Amino acid sequence: MIDLKKTGLPESIEVEGSLYYIQTSFKYWLRFLELLENKDVTLNDFDFMYRNSKPSNKQDGLLALMQFCNPPEALPRFKESDGDGKIVDYIIDADYIYVAFMEQYGIDLITSDIHWYKFQALFRGLHDTKLNEIIGYRLYKHTSGKKDSYVRHMEKLRSAWELPTDEDENDEDLKDFESKLRGIQCE
Repeated sequence: MIDLKKTGLPESIEVEGSLYYIQTSFKYWLRFLELLENKDVTLNDFDFMYRNSKPSNKQDGLLALMQFCNPPEALPRFKESDGDGKIVDYIIDADYIYVAFMEQYGIDLITSDIHWYKFQALFRGLHDTKLNEIIGYRLYKHTSGKKDSYVRHMEKLRSAWELPTDEDENDEDLKDFESKLRGIQCE
């Protein structure tokens, strides 16, 4: 979280009473989040987040990194849960995130290394972009009993823009297709 009373943004985490300087570019944090979703990841896989020395207690180090990644927010006081809760995927939505930052702020995320906290603040402030439209489709819920053409259209858009789930990745047809693809040799 950004503290406007300070002249800079945090660049370290504390683990067992010692400070460790960490990578602050949003690009590192996107990779960090990606690794958190990987079931085969080890504690050593997060060493790239440290600039110099690494804590010997890797588990406490990971917990401190997670706190840095998601600092507590004062507002909103509650968050409405939506089942899985994931409405943005930084890999799948990368093009739309890139365009939104370029369109809204003139920031080229390919060449920029903005601090993770700045990235998060700017991301939260996005409005009137294609990305916001897509998020709106993903959040759409039909609340009344009547299904008119608008509701059917919105449900179709929600389905079209829905993020894949773990169940999608475990689909047997997809596994079969991927195994056939691996068997194809490129010339």
